[in-house]
Amino acid sequence: MLNQLSTHKQYDEVKARVEQLIAEATAKGLLEPDMDNDYTREISLLSQQMATYEDEYLNVLPLRQKSPLISMIEDYFYAHGMKQKDGAKLLGVNESQFSQIMSGRRRISMSFAKRLHSKLGINADLILEYA
Repeated sequence: MLNQLSTHKQYDEVKARVEQLIAEATAKGLLEPDMDNDYTREISLLSQQMATYEDEYLNVLPLRQKSPLISMIEDYFYAHGMKQKDGAKLLGVNESQFSQIMSGRRRISMSFAKRLHSKLGINADLILEYA
């Protein structure tokens, strides 16, 4: 059974213990993927306690995963040495709109989706799934 953390002091103590365990386990070569030992079990248990505390008291937001479509657009521009303003011009939108699309604050319109397919060669199925 997990001990529930209820103060920031307890959280900090558990965090310090996890860091200590990680350092010790790493030094001994006991923190490799798929290892099951006293270190990995204690780290897992304490990490669960920390996550529960973070969810309840710290309002830590989960990391957002970037859309595969946005990643494809970025990869295209990187491969072609283009900046965001160049991409906006190529795709026929102003820089502000393009920035909002790339950050997820603006939805992709049908006309923009068509330009992604025709100008960048992005697979239509990928566009339909993630736009």
